[in-house]
Amino acid sequence: MEIMATRRKLSPRKLPSQERSRATVEAILQATTYILVKRGHEALTTNLVAARAGVNIATLYQYFPNKESLVAELLRRHVAETRAASLSVLAEARPGRGLAATVRAMVEALIAAHKVEPVLHRIFTQLAMQGGGARFETASDAPLQHLGRGWLGGTSRDPEITMWIAYTAAHSVLHLALLERPHVIDQPAFANELARLVTRYLRR
Repeated sequence: MEIMATRRKLSPRKLPSQERSRATVEAILQATTYILVKRGHEALTTNLVAARAGVNIATLYQYFPNKESLVAELLRRHVAETRAASLSVLAEARPGRGLAATVRAMVEALIAAHKVEPVLHRIFTQLAMQGGGARFETASDAPLQHLGRGWLGGTSRDPEITMWIAYTAAHSVLHLALLERPHVIDQPAFANELARLVTRYLRR
């Protein structure tokens, strides 16, 4: 019951089906991003978001029940974008390309995705560390697992777990870097070391 209540708390009330309603939701989420980046999570309220988006509070509540669901939707989109970027890299990988080159391309794709609104990603990390994280399923998950199994071949007894550990390790390091050492994100040495970490784990 508690898990179901949490999911309801973090889920949008309804999904927009018309162009006008989609534009309204986009305005609400853009306003949420602006307030989070400029004023921080503690300052975020649904009233502030509605005012910034130019909608009344009743309209906001048609789509999002509370501020937690607003943040969760931003995080869901971030997760979907980063997994889609990883899928694109893996889909373009060729057997002759080599493990190190493929891992490096995936690391660069993850870094690029996190360099968009880095302040927002730091907030995501802080909330996750406080126990506010949520698990999301995306359209990229199944093809990522399928390509991952083929890519690893017979080098792993459980390719799904292996890929999850590699992806989670890279993602965790990247998020903590944004939180603790944001200046290193643009340094080539950071991408080099992160790629080496994942490559050494995957190389059996």
